[in-house]
Amino acid sequence: MNDVKNKLIEAENIAHQLFNAIEERQLIKSGKSENELNEDIFKLADELYGIKKYWHKRIVRCGVNTLSPYDDNPPNLTIQEDDILFLDFGPILEEWEADFGRTYVLGNDAHKHKLKKDIELAWHEAKDWFNEK
Repeated sequence: MNDVKNKLIEAENIAHQLFNAIEERQLIKSGKSENELNEDIFKLADELYGIKKYWHKRIVRCGVNTLSPYDDNPPNLTIQEDDILFLDFGPILEEWEADFGRTYVLGNDAHKHKLKKDIELAWHEAKDWFNEK
């Protein structure tokens, strides 16, 4: 079981590195469509880690599309200067699946930045509770 756990942790670490590379290369910017950003990330994942397969659909959603449930396929929006968006990717590394997501805020909207911070805090609280139980 430890080997399985270690492989899953390694896959998650690589997914984390991918998201760091997305930020370092400044792929998230206004004027780009959700589909364009999705494709840019797909190419980056292949370039850096040879990732070609995902265990669930790759999700890039901005603005009002962030309110759509997972199963929806909302219209392709263009990222705005003062936008909130989230990415959810499930890359497969060798045969190991990672599931990784992050919320991003462009601009200086204090409410959106608070929402991003609160979402991350809630995720960590839920994870801590799960690990304890």
